[in-house]
Amino acid sequence: MKLQRTGISIIASTVVGAALLVQGAFAQTVTLESWEGTMDGWTVPQGAGYFTPTFSSATGVTDGTYSLALTEANGGAGENYGQMLLSPFESAWTAALGNATSLSLDIYTPPGSFGYYLQFDVDVNNADIGYQSIDGYSYPATSIGSEYTLTIPIPAGIAAGLAASSNPTQIAIQVGGGYTSPGDTMNLDNLRVFEVPEPSTIAMLGFGLLGLVCLRPRRVS
Repeated sequence: MKLQRTGISIIASTVVGAALLVQGAFAQTVTLESWEGTMDGWTVPQGAGYFTPTFSSATGVTDGTYSLALTEANGGAGENYGQMLLSPFESAWTAALGNATSLSLDIYTPPGSFGYYLQFDVDVNNADIGYQSIDGYSYPATSIGSEYTLTIPIPAGIAAGLAASSNPTQIAIQVGGGYTSPGDTMNLDNLRVFEVPEPSTIAMLGFGLLGLVCLRPRRVS
């Protein structure tokens, strides 16, 4: 009996380990927006007096491709914790966010910009779950003077609500920070989510691995 239990334990450990490797291998990053020289329907809700959008391929996040350059206007009052960017409603984003564990955004701000601190908030708007902040309005901060990847975990409740929805989803990016003179610019690029396989897919792969382990030739003593 002891040998039998040990064998089952080894098989179970093998299957669990293999399933975790499969999950990691099948997980993928999905880019929602990279602003390659176009706004793609995104808007600056408070108008050009808040942030002025342009595009940059020479300065910013990803060398060799465009990033969205947002230049502060209106006497340095742009970073007032209001909506800086508002996306169109997209059905594809509902599915992507509903199957995701986190959302990331690449950001570059030159040294000394925005009073030396800049905070972001990312919200989703969907008819089934309403308007919700995925970071709980905690306003995580980016770094000033270098490129930074802001990564925000997507709460399970929000992901589940979007996974069950058939309505399109809008993304809103809010920003706040210290007082500074007008003209400071931030560059944004590569808004993306990290997706994981469906649990049913992992389970099926796990059972397949279990079958392979159980069918392996047994040594006759």
